[in-house]
Amino acid sequence: MQVINKKNFVKDMLSSLELQTTIEVLFFIVGIIFMVNGIYGTKLFTFFVGSAIFVLFGYLFQEKIMKARIWRSGLKGQNLIEQFLSPLDDKYHLINNLSLPFKNCDIDHLLIGPKGVFLIETKHYKGEISCIGDSWRYQKVGKNGGIYKGYINNPSRQLKRNVWEMKTFLDKKSKKLFNETQFPFWIQGMVVFTNEEAQINIKEETVKVLKVSSLLPYIRSFGKDQISFQDIQKIVKVLAEI
Repeated sequence: MQVINKKNFVKDMLSSLELQTTIEVLFFIVGIIFMVNGIYGTKLFTFFVGSAIFVLFGYLFQEKIMKARIWRSGLKGQNLIEQFLSPLDDKYHLINNLSLPFKNCDIDHLLIGPKGVFLIETKHYKGEISCIGDSWRYQKVGKNGGIYKGYINNPSRQLKRNVWEMKTFLDKKSKKLFNETQFPFWIQGMVVFTNEEAQINIKEETVKVLKVSSLLPYIRSFGKDQISFQDIQKIVKVLAEI
């Protein structure tokens, strides 16, 4: 399988968080210094200023640590997709972190190969995820054993929007690429959960939902080959140039 990595928003966000965290740690230390000087110098104002800096940047530091943990989890999920699809031969092309121009549309993975075009929305949640139709719920066990509801956006609606945006983009390119008014190939969207601790309960789902261990078998069994080598190259070229 050939891999094309576009700009990785997740890595960029982690780099930004690391920089912000470093700055907050420095201010945190400054707050401690002010507090110590205030105590030993009997300067009440200096002590209170130091205390305010200490509390504020201590809180911000903890907040950034939590955000970074979430983003790292997402990055791990994206890497697992590439790992599980790696046995595919070089007829397949995996484009990671694709953004369409002038659209609020970030596509985790787009796989193009003889079996078709597969748009993958990756989620690395752990815990119990339930889906009935387009309604999603998520709960997990905390560090102390308590069960609580976690936040989950709506993966199926997000996936449908991304598939629609991708099809619209490729429709506009199809006249030049294939002499067709519409993109001639089906785009199969799927939500893939990559955390082995995720428990997925789905009913009447409106999109394909898989665990990452089932992803490769699903693609390999996806009907007959439908896209020629030449057409795969055309699709990949126009997307790689975005």
